[in-house]
Amino acid sequence: MVAGPEIARKVEEFEDGFDEDVTTSNVTCLDRHHEQTKSVQEKFVHDVRSLVTTIEEMGNPFMEESMDLNSKVVMPEKVVKDLKNIYSLGKEKYYQFMEERFNANSKSIGDTIPRNKLVMFSKPGTENHKAAGRLTELKNDRALFSRLYIASQTREGDVDEFFRHENQSTPPSLATGGQMRQGDKHNLLDCLEGNLTHSHNNSLDVDCKVLDGPAVVHFLGPGTCCTFEDYAKVFLQYVVKELDTVSRIDIVWDIYKSDSLKTVTREKRGCGTRRRVSSSTRIPGNWPAFLRNTENKEELFRFLAQKCAHFYEGTKVIYSTVDDQVVCSSRGTISSAIAPCSHEEADSRIFVHIKDMAQQGHTRVMIRTVDTDVVVMAVAKFLQIGLEELWVAFGTGKNYRHIGIHQIVSRIGPEKSQALSFFHAFTGCDTVSFFSNRGKKSAWQAWEAYPDATEAFHALCSRPHDISKVTMETLERFVVLMYDRTSELQGVDAARRHLFSKKSREIENIPPTSAALLQHTKRAAFQAGHIWDQCLVPKPFVPSPGDWGWEKCYGQWVIVWTTLPEAAKACHELLSCKCKKTCKGNCKCHRANLQCTSLCACDGQCYGK
Repeated sequence: MVAGPEIARKVEEFEDGFDEDVTTSNVTCLDRHHEQTKSVQEKFVHDVRSLVTTIEEMGNPFMEESMDLNSKVVMPEKVVKDLKNIYSLGKEKYYQFMEERFNANSKSIGDTIPRNKLVMFSKPGTENHKAAGRLTELKNDRALFSRLYIASQTREGDVDEFFRHENQSTPPSLATGGQMRQGDKHNLLDCLEGNLTHSHNNSLDVDCKVLDGPAVVHFLGPGTCCTFEDYAKVFLQYVVKELDTVSRIDIVWDIYKSDSLKTVTREKRGCGTRRRVSSSTRIPGNWPAFLRNTENKEELFRFLAQKCAHFYEGTKVIYSTVDDQVVCSSRGTISSAIAPCSHEEADSRIFVHIKDMAQQGHTRVMIRTVDTDVVVMAVAKFLQIGLEELWVAFGTGKNYRHIGIHQIVSRIGPEKSQALSFFHAFTGCDTVSFFSNRGKKSAWQAWEAYPDATEAFHALCSRPHDISKVTMETLERFVVLMYDRTSELQGVDAARRHLFSKKSREIENIPPTSAALLQHTKRAAFQAGHIWDQCLVPKPFVPSPGDWGWEKCYGQWVIVWTTLPEAAKACHELLSCKCKKTCKGNCKCHRANLQCTSLCACDGQCYGK
């Protein structure tokens, strides 16, 4: 109360010191607080933005499984597990040592202590089951034919029934080591191009371009780049250079799903070290190994997509996919025809963008890729898209060339063009097995020798759900010609017996059984008919692979090779009993009305008595 009048006087003097119009530009810097100046405010905003950017790049340490804020290298899950359990594992080994050498006396104290095969951060370990799988297959074949020889001494076998079943749980003609057989897809391009003249001119007259983003990242190495920010600048320079002669360029990226059918294929390529991608993260020394990690690629693709769209300020337009959406430069407008889009692979999503370009009035388009699948889909869908010219800038280095899709369609004809997708899937792609020792050229020659297959191929592209008996008979005849061009046989089971017995072919160089071929056909129809054939639809309906030659196992899709048991379990001639005395009653051989053999416990001496 005592200080009230004095405070009121001071306030009045302070207010009298201002001019009447305090909102005008006459207010000097002395009338404001020192932090209200423009330079201080701009610096404050800059500092806040820098802090937010740093936090976003480093990530939330409480949301991550590992402390990788400095190096950005994420520790693999197996390494984390071993490090967490290393004390308990050592303790367990100690008690085991004491028990075996002092309590039970089962081992000498001088015996070598086995090393713990722990997965370390510097050496995460590799898995290679190919040699072991091949050895197991050979052992199974040897055991099977040994048993057949012994059984044939006293029993008459049904050879036709034997060749209706695979020797192993996986068909040797389609699988190796229990996994899909891989092959060279690029050989198909030689068949498609024939004697067409290649163009190596980099300045073809086109209106728009579509870049296969993952393909560009693979052949556009980081070079001398130190950080991912530097690499983004190199990538953007490449895009801007490609944009010089066109008005629009679209960059399409893959989407990685946990239950993808390509998981097995990606695992076979290996898995590099997980490294978080940010502007300040240093480029890893081994670029191919970095790209073998799915999470690395997913984060890198999203990073590059945002950079390309937001940092280009030219007069032309850049579109880039980000997950199921699309971002664009300042002068672009995103159409509902390209986003949202549910395609997983950039290979098929590319054609959603090409269709949009055609609808916008563009007539000449170029695709930049290194994947044969893109060429196949381009040939199959060219007439439906409605372009005048469609070019594919394919390959790298000395193999770089321009492939004229319109020229290929004119050369092979519309019927064969529209049937090409199923032919390519059936003879081997990323999600469908290749035939053993039967590449794309052999299959193409069989197609030329058997043109009736065209109708079946086209039917399974346009109506994949309709796998009729007539269609399967046509496909069986086509496969027989792939393995023997002079054969008159119609079915693969009969061809298996003929090639094995008359021409002494190895078991992996004869066709698969009809049951295995049916499952193979389902997988090819799913890929060609449900995925590739809908490449022009932004959000296609794709059924569950569970009805198309796949089954879910521990959260991942695995191949159903055949629905019939292997020969060792299916052929009655290989039955053997465990009877040690008279073979009667519950004796397997007695119930099957078969004579015992040397494979039986009775050594075939009972003769059913």
